[in-house]
Amino acid sequence: MQMWRYIVIREDQETKDLIAELSVETAKQIFGSAPYELTQGRLWYLPDRSRPTEFEDIRDGSLFLYPKYADTVILGFASESFHDAHLVYPNTLFGSVVVGMGVIQMWLVAHSMGYGAGYMALAISDPRHKELLCERLGVPRTWEPISILCIGVPKEKRMLGPSRFPLTSVAYSERWGLPYKRIAFRK
Repeated sequence: MQMWRYIVIREDQETKDLIAELSVETAKQIFGSAPYELTQGRLWYLPDRSRPTEFEDIRDGSLFLYPKYADTVILGFASESFHDAHLVYPNTLFGSVVVGMGVIQMWLVAHSMGYGAGYMALAISDPRHKELLCERLGVPRTWEPISILCIGVPKEKRMLGPSRFPLTSVAYSERWGLPYKRIAFRK
């Protein structure tokens, strides 16, 4: 059905800046009024001395400026009506999944090539922001922005979050809780 489309932004710095500004505005609304004492648990992986600074970057939105500095920003769109099936496939059930599948493939390829990638949802979490971006980019009303992926050359190695869980902790074999082992390690 291919009810997905992507816009790749490389040269349009004004649109990258707009996405960053919308992200900062949304971050301030979501995180800006939360006291440090109530939300410090979300930064459990950082050393105690780093938490207040990182928390301030979240509250004032500056942590979410990275679309502005990305070499490439990719917006993924889905449509509930652009397909040949007689059923309605809501974006919340299908469109978001197919766009997400494309985004994760792009992310994996970028990572394998040594690029940094960051997912961005703040800029499109507000319906007014979605409409603003669609109008700016000439997107028809039947298409909805679902995700934004930012790709670029990292200036330095930076780990904001904890390392990934091993496969045996997130994938199970046959039943819940039985660790999945890759075929090469089963014997």
